[in-house]
Amino acid sequence: MEFIDKLNIYREKINASLDEVLKVQEPKLLYEPMKYIIEIGGKRIRPILCEIFYRMFNGEKDKVLYPALAIELLHNFTLVHDDIMDDDDKRRNKPTVHVKWDLAVGVLAGDGVISLAYKVLLKEKYESCDHINRIFTEGLLEVCEGQGFDKEFETRVDVTEPEYINMIDKKTSALLAVSAKIGAACANVDNELIEIGNQYGRALGLAFQIQDDYLDIAGDEKLLGKTYGSDVQKGKKTYLYIKAKEKLTGEDLYKFNEIIEKENVTREEILTVRDIYDRNGILDDTNNEIVRRIDLAKEAIEKLSKNYDTKELKEFTEYMLNRKF
Repeated sequence: MEFIDKLNIYREKINASLDEVLKVQEPKLLYEPMKYIIEIGGKRIRPILCEIFYRMFNGEKDKVLYPALAIELLHNFTLVHDDIMDDDDKRRNKPTVHVKWDLAVGVLAGDGVISLAYKVLLKEKYESCDHINRIFTEGLLEVCEGQGFDKEFETRVDVTEPEYINMIDKKTSALLAVSAKIGAACANVDNELIEIGNQYGRALGLAFQIQDDYLDIAGDEKLLGKTYGSDVQKGKKTYLYIKAKEKLTGEDLYKFNEIIEKENVTREEILTVRDIYDRNGILDDTNNEIVRRIDLAKEAIEKLSKNYDTKELKEFTEYMLNRKF
């Protein structure tokens, strides 16, 4: 079976299970937006990664389902609040929750989703329940810390690459690390193997976020599913922004600063920034960094290859590297 077919099977199972835990309830003003958040869709990569780690360590079939669903709900909670904080109007080509309803409903729905995540997490009992709950809760706090750093960066023009890497390690990588670690912990393996899962998830998450920065301006707009060039419009401190500040000189630097400091950036100006990135090798630098982080993830996989079947994890890693949106 092709790996993409396996992914689709995983997604169908996850989506069906999410539908089950999100049956229509009262009050509608809470549960309809919550259901809308989930039904928008998504790649479901975090619960899939959780299941891959669980299966790799010979966990019982389907016994990781509820923790995997909880991770996906946690992820969707972060998206709702992230959209509010960034004032994004589209998510996966559909209106964001706070746009479709209003700001108050968006906050309430996000709170409802994270509450449901904990309810789902606690449905199944494991030998390492306390450890699993701690991984989940620490991951949630770390994501919030990352979002806090991201907001702080909005008022700064001197963000360094190490600061940026620390921010996305918390905001994005933490949740992929949680997925791998909980999958391993549910299979009741030792802490050394859980730590390798952490290393893998951290490396993959950094690659994933830097890739997201890249696709925001260099990806296929029709596939992107969110506002094209939104990072430039918001003046976000992305990997490309930081590299531009390091490398640009003369007219390109002047034009870049002029555009990113504007309140209302046009599509033509976004394309100008893309051209500046391209001509100055910043797109290539970003791609190289993505590959470097993926290679670190592969190093973590090799630590497992002597004793476990890592074929599916390797396929998952390649899939992540080659995504277009």
